[in-house]
Amino acid sequence: MALDDLKEIIATLRERIQAHRPYLEGYETRTRQVLIDPMLHALGWDVGDPNSVELEYAIKQQRVDYALMGSQKPIAVIEAKALGKPLDEKEMMQALNYANTAGIAYMTLTNGDYWQMIEVFKQAPIAERILMNFQLTQDDPYACALQALGLWRPNLASGEPPKEAATPIMLSSEHDQAEPAPPEPSSRQEATEPSNGDDWMPLASLTGKIGSASIKFPNSNPTSIKTWPDLLGSVVQYLVETGKLSERDCPIQKGRSKRYLVHTEPFHSDGKEFVRKQQVGNLWLYTYLIPEEIHSRVVWLLQHFGVDPATVRVRTNRS
Repeated sequence: MALDDLKEIIATLRERIQAHRPYLEGYETRTRQVLIDPMLHALGWDVGDPNSVELEYAIKQQRVDYALMGSQKPIAVIEAKALGKPLDEKEMMQALNYANTAGIAYMTLTNGDYWQMIEVFKQAPIAERILMNFQLTQDDPYACALQALGLWRPNLASGEPPKEAATPIMLSSEHDQAEPAPPEPSSRQEATEPSNGDDWMPLASLTGKIGSASIKFPNSNPTSIKTWPDLLGSVVQYLVETGKLSERDCPIQKGRSKRYLVHTEPFHSDGKEFVRKQQVGNLWLYTYLIPEEIHSRVVWLLQHFGVDPATVRVRTNRS
């Protein structure tokens, strides 16, 4: 499966939501037919084949909307709601109880726009059990596609826990060609050259697990980072320390997203608290993002506040 194919399907579903919202909102059957079933089909689940998907799967006295099947038993359940219906804690706990009662390890809750997948039996707070969390109409289609792969049939059928932002079998070159070239430094951007040591690489080249790494900003000493949220925190810390970013610039959000990236309080525009957060001085960072999202946002932040990302270097300290 090419990731770009999934991204195109997601883009189509976004258009359907925008074009047919009055027709879909409040109608679960329509939402399933127009939005949820096509997404499942794109991820390898044939809703018309009971060997692949059982509809209205019985769990004691209740029925769950979809049971994704593997070796003639459910791998995951999906509870569907009508477009526009809020997916609050009550809805989540209801779906979790269904899965828990049936001994099914993974549960997904969706209203066709917002999708969330949870590991049922993990001993941890709910926020740490979330494997997939995206909204088609608010998040970048490519980022949505990466997260949606948590529901990809070969991913679930592997017997291993679905991975956040799993890598697909095939990645078409079209996406690579569509990646924008690094911008030329503007008159506002730092021009200081970073260290030219052979073990340092440009920030744009950072991929995979960070592990034990260092980051070097212009005219600054290297600092340690161990996770992708650490990377975001270090970029914000540098921008604050150099006077480029302050509370006056908040809230900060990328594009049309309703999710704030940096704010003076850990709440989005809709009043929802940041699922995962990190504090830098008086600022709060929203860190519930996959690595690709964090990478794109730190590059955007640097550019937005006048720092050329090409002048920022990282060293992964890999043996």
